[in-house]
Amino acid sequence: MTKRREPLTYEATLTEVAAVIGWDTCGAICGVSGRAVRLWSDHDCETEIRMIDAERLDRAFIERGGGYAPFHRLMALRLDIAAQDVAGQSLSEIAMGAAREAGEAVAAMIKVSSQPDSPAARREAKKEVQEAIDMLTDGLAAIDGPGEFMSIVDHLGLRKATTGGTQ
Repeated sequence: MTKRREPLTYEATLTEVAAVIGWDTCGAICGVSGRAVRLWSDHDCETEIRMIDAERLDRAFIERGGGYAPFHRLMALRLDIAAQDVAGQSLSEIAMGAAREAGEAVAAMIKVSSQPDSPAARREAKKEVQEAIDMLTDGLAAIDGPGEFMSIVDHLGLRKATTGGTQ
């Protein structure tokens, strides 16, 4: 039976990487057995992937044709989610904003495809895509709240100051 791995987790990301490069190859890269790597991907297991091994697997994933660094992307997104302050905003309001921003981003990218030499069109598309990403990140934060991600932010001292002046 295949275990469900929740989105935005290191376990799910490891499973994604292993689907591309293989469990045994992941183990060889990290200096452990393929079975040990499988255990890292099990949220019920006490062991977890180490940061240095996540970096190694990101590099291997890219070398084998992946277009991005999966663990790096996950960590950055989890930190962004934890840093979002969506208190007082309803998920439906955020969803409406995300839909608007995503639509504007797609329209701007289509415009760039017809005007590839226009610096203004490229600049506008980048701006619109970033705004869409920001709204979607707010949406992720609002779905469950920052929860488990806040421990990372607190550990790194990244929590934004509140209006009361404390962190």
